[in-house]
Amino acid sequence: MKFNWKSIKKPVFVLAPMANITTLPFRSICRDFGADIVYTPMLSSNAVIHNTEKTLKIGSFLPEEKPVIVQLFGYDGSLIAKAANLVNKTLEPAGIDINLGCPAPKITGNECGSALLKDTAKATEIIKIVRDQFDGQLSVKMRLGWALFDTLDFVKSLENIGIDALSVHGRTAKQGYKGESNWIAINQIADKTQLPVIGNGDVKSWEVAYNRLEKSRLVGVMIGRGALGNPWIFKEIRDRSKVVVTKGELVKIITFQANRYVDFSGERKAMQEMRKHLGWYIKDFPGALTIRKEAMQINTYNDLLEVLKMLESY
Repeated sequence: MKFNWKSIKKPVFVLAPMANITTLPFRSICRDFGADIVYTPMLSSNAVIHNTEKTLKIGSFLPEEKPVIVQLFGYDGSLIAKAANLVNKTLEPAGIDINLGCPAPKITGNECGSALLKDTAKATEIIKIVRDQFDGQLSVKMRLGWALFDTLDFVKSLENIGIDALSVHGRTAKQGYKGESNWIAINQIADKTQLPVIGNGDVKSWEVAYNRLEKSRLVGVMIGRGALGNPWIFKEIRDRSKVVVTKGELVKIITFQANRYVDFSGERKAMQEMRKHLGWYIKDFPGALTIRKEAMQINTYNDLLEVLKMLESY
C-alpha cells in the first residue's frame, strides 16, 4: 500500500534526519529495531541537481527500510521542487520533507534550514512552489521559530498550502540544542492544525516517548540524539521495557553496522564514520574513556576489531 501521512497507524515512532548520521548503515539498524518511519540526512537541493549521483547515494536506502522520507534543504522553491521530483523518480521514497529546522551556521548562513523562519512569508512562498510542482507526499520539519515561538500562523499557512504532515522540534533556532525542548509549544501547534504533527526533542527513553503522547493530538514522536549509540530505543518503545545490552550483543551490533558502512562507502570512509558511533555505543561501558581514545583513531577494519577486543576485555 502506498504511504500516506494521513492514514498512518498511530502512534508512530520516527527516526529523525541527522546530517552524516542517518545514512543507510545506521538508519537501517534503527528500522530493524522497530522505527516506524526513518528519515535520510538532509540533502542539498542544489547538490541533488548538480551532483546527482554522489548526492543521491547519501539518500539511498534498502527496500526493507521503507517507509523512508528523504529530506531536502534549499532557498529556492523551484530548485527544491526540481530536486524533489528527481529524488522521487530515482529513489522512490515514501515522501519528501523540507528542512526548516537545521540551526547549523553553515546552513542558516545560506538562508536555508531554520533561517527561513526569520521570514515566514518567504518560507510560505517557497513551500507553496514545491507543493504546486511536486505531487508526492510532502512534509516539513521545523523549529518553534527563529528566536521566539511565533510560528502558529505560519503552521496554518502550511496547512492551507496542502502539505501532508509536520514535525516540530521544540526549540527555536537560536537555542540550538540548549535548554529543554518545549513540548507545551509543540502541543499548541498540534492543536492549531488538522495536519498530522510529530513532536521532536529530548526523547531518550520509552517512558518519555509515551509520556509525550499523553493528552495530546500528536500522531507520533521523532527521536534523534536519543538514538545515538542506542538504536534499540525503538525496541524499548515497542516492548515498553528497558533493553539490557550485553557486551556480546553490543559487539555484534557494532560489527554489523561497520560491515554495512564498508559496503556503503568503502573501508576508510566507513571507519572514519564509525569513530563517532563507537564513542556513542561504548559511553556507558567499563573502560569507555580509554577505549574511546583508541576508537577515535581507527582507520582500518582491523583497527575496529582491536577496539572491540578492548571492549570485551574490560
